[in-house]
Amino acid sequence: MKQDTVIAYYDGACPLCVHEMKLYERRGQGHVVLQDVTGEIPEDIDRQAALDALHVRLDNGQVVTGWAAFIEIWRVTPGMGWLAALTSPAPIRVPLDWLYRKLAPYRPRRKCADGACSL
Repeated sequence: MKQDTVIAYYDGACPLCVHEMKLYERRGQGHVVLQDVTGEIPEDIDRQAALDALHVRLDNGQVVTGWAAFIEIWRVTPGMGWLAALTSPAPIRVPLDWLYRKLAPYRPRRKCADGACSL
């Protein structure tokens, strides 16, 4: 993985999540790599935790979750560093993380086409 590249572990069954992550992937110019947690994932990523909140692996191997994950995506995405800087201070980041974690369970999710899911 090249420097300043993150891997975003996101919910591929959520149309809103897919749309947003594809935007970061396009704008990220190779700095944002996507991995759908409804498929194969590394052993050190807990599937349910990754479905509950966005997870991002930094280029040093560290994994961050929730609002911090969005901050890291914005940090490496050209033209979005201002958003990372704006929402990084604790007085802003902490309440946004709390709100994100409260609202994330209500995101839209596609149903399985055949009625049987592996999740």
